[in-house]
Amino acid sequence: MASDVAYQRVQPQNDLKGSLLFKYRLAKGLTMVSLFAIVLMAASSIFYPNFMYSTDDGTQDAAETEYQSNEAGRCYLPNTLKMPISPDGSYTPPTPHQSLVRAVRFASPEEFQDYCSQYDAELGAFTEEWKYNENGECGNWQEKYTKLHKTDMKALKNYQDGIFPSDIKVAEKPKFISYLCKEVPEHSNRGCGGLADRMGGMISTMFYALLTDRAYLLNWAELNPLPLEAIWERPHIEWSHDPEEMEALFTDDKNELLGYQKVDTLNRKAKVLTQTLFPDGGENTDWKKLWNGTYVEVRSNRGYILRTFQVSKKYTKKLNAMGLTKENTFRCLTNFLFKPTIGARRFLNAYKKLFAMESVLSIGIQIRTDDNALANPQFDANNLEKWGHFVKCASDLAAYKKQAHHKHIVFFLVTDSAHLRDEFISMNTNKELASKYINEELLDISSMVITGLPIEHIEPDQIAKYIDVKVHKEVNLARMTPGVNSAYMENWLLGETQYRVISIQGYGKMAAFYSGDDKTSISMPKPSKVDGVLTPPEISCSSEESFVTFDWLSTTWSLG
Repeated sequence: MASDVAYQRVQPQNDLKGSLLFKYRLAKGLTMVSLFAIVLMAASSIFYPNFMYSTDDGTQDAAETEYQSNEAGRCYLPNTLKMPISPDGSYTPPTPHQSLVRAVRFASPEEFQDYCSQYDAELGAFTEEWKYNENGECGNWQEKYTKLHKTDMKALKNYQDGIFPSDIKVAEKPKFISYLCKEVPEHSNRGCGGLADRMGGMISTMFYALLTDRAYLLNWAELNPLPLEAIWERPHIEWSHDPEEMEALFTDDKNELLGYQKVDTLNRKAKVLTQTLFPDGGENTDWKKLWNGTYVEVRSNRGYILRTFQVSKKYTKKLNAMGLTKENTFRCLTNFLFKPTIGARRFLNAYKKLFAMESVLSIGIQIRTDDNALANPQFDANNLEKWGHFVKCASDLAAYKKQAHHKHIVFFLVTDSAHLRDEFISMNTNKELASKYINEELLDISSMVITGLPIEHIEPDQIAKYIDVKVHKEVNLARMTPGVNSAYMENWLLGETQYRVISIQGYGKMAAFYSGDDKTSISMPKPSKVDGVLTPPEISCSSEESFVTFDWLSTTWSLG
């Protein structure tokens, strides 16, 4: 009977033998690991409430994959932000790189919820809004200029229809100026350049139009490398036109309402450009008389906005009355002329919102390697060992500028090397590698972020003139649209970071101007070559003296 069975103690652990002892210890070990994981996740949910935990294969539980809200109204983001097809047939970017969402999840709970609320669950995309001058940060000239432009364009339509009203006074006739980027000549290096060169010329020509009451027009030749209308919407004025039609119409010496003039400032040096723009000095030169054709067609890869503020008190006073300064003019004119297409807006806003978080210190890094990485990516050998001094500088800058409210550091890289970009982003998980370039006190609160957008040169025919391109790429609208959009989108995002470390060439400088904040960029000198070996420059990145001014930037490369 059971009652006759004597009570026996379980055999103590030290009496366990062989496989039984191994199983016991294994079970005990697994139990302890499980308890530790639970404690770790609980602690993480307190300090990093925005994180979702993934399975071993990198995927999330099906219940967590989609954007959702719980009963308390808490918002969640998927691991990958979707990018639906643009409804108007315009460019649809790829999904933002997963490093973006990873960085967002380090935000404070309030900022995360604010960010998450701008992700449309039903559509599967970030907000497409694009604000401009809501608080008057770009001045008070837009309505007046838009009205003038529409009036002049109405007159142009009459001219094109053969209607030349007799009641227009010749001194008050509508006038026009256009920026034209023609096809790259086959046996010349006189193209309009890459994005930085073009932006300098385009925005400066608009600047001239604003100060001389001219309607502004703009055109990139269809194969150079694509029409501008494929990249940007025209939010305030209609700048699209046919250059050949305009030249044919205005080449008429007998009609006082017409007249055609060509202006070419391609590759002008600083001194020559100043003499061209201000032949009678800064105070005596009248731009309305400088180029006096009714229709002036400009070819340029040079900027001169900052130069005007430096040279002419007369125009500086006029610009200030409009609400324009040397800090905000480039950005304000850019956003007046161009609005990203809907897919690009969704993509850009996803990053802009991260960079603008109060708890985040965003540091942009722009590394221009060389055209070889673009022309022959299969031979791209760029890496952190060669370019890590940019990252170290950015880390020193972050340590210097970090404030008490900065709980997380975002390092955002823009580069022409896919290999370098991949190695940079690997520092999110390879802490041993990251510790070589990121300051120890920042290591655990830093994220490396990239866009993941395709890397292309917007002027491939120019590269082929001086580099042996192994695999030639066809220049057509479908193939060039992603690369050209990438170039401007990354440039604008670089300008949205709070500080930036940039290569000395023009691309990073345009981002600095677009930021609208003077003395927030560090321009890195090119490496020096000693006995055939490239040596990184020695530069301090942790003092106010590290930053370059807009005035200094306006003396370099494509000027300013």
